[in-house]
Amino acid sequence: MNAARFLRAAGGVGAIAAYQLAAHHAASTPGAHGLGLALVLAPILLIALNAVVRSPARGWLLPLWALACVALWLGRAPLTAHFGWGLWLEHASFNLALAWMFGRTLVHGREPLCTQFATMVHGQIEARVVRYTRRVTLAWTLFFVATAFVSTVLFACASIVAWSTFANYLALPLVGLMFVAEYACRRIALPDMEPSSIMDAVRAYTQSMQMRRGGAQ
Repeated sequence: MNAARFLRAAGGVGAIAAYQLAAHHAASTPGAHGLGLALVLAPILLIALNAVVRSPARGWLLPLWALACVALWLGRAPLTAHFGWGLWLEHASFNLALAWMFGRTLVHGREPLCTQFATMVHGQIEARVVRYTRRVTLAWTLFFVATAFVSTVLFACASIVAWSTFANYLALPLVGLMFVAEYACRRIALPDMEPSSIMDAVRAYTQSMQMRRGGAQ
């Protein structure tokens, strides 16, 4: 990984960590609900603004976007009181989107996502590796579904602080633990396979996304 990619990766990790710290602070600190609402709305509004600016119809979409911002500002009082719903929805929907990304490749006739990653890293792979990577794809699908489920149960049944602790402090380390567990299983199931690191998987994922964007253009 060159210096520019490392800095981008470090910046991305830093931004995620800062967002999670701020979200937990908003959830656990009385009087910080305004910050919580800002954390919910800012990513949505920025993504929408980016789409509007790129759209050929931005001449009328930009005023509509600005009008939506004004409406959100005028209705900030009730939204602020229930900002936790927005944080939960973002967390649950993000994990369900990842589950969908992995799970839809398990449909008959499609290549499982982890099989695609393994092919990018190792080139042509054997049938036993294909079977193993299919099971890994299923495992990741179930992992993200389980994360969304636990997040929802905690949000519905526990305090907002307990939910936030899981969503902001535990969920991401659990992803890292999942990588470690998968690596250990791979060394047992495929002991003669050339080892690959988490960064190899990240690079394969990045390459896959670039290929998807290129095919969509």
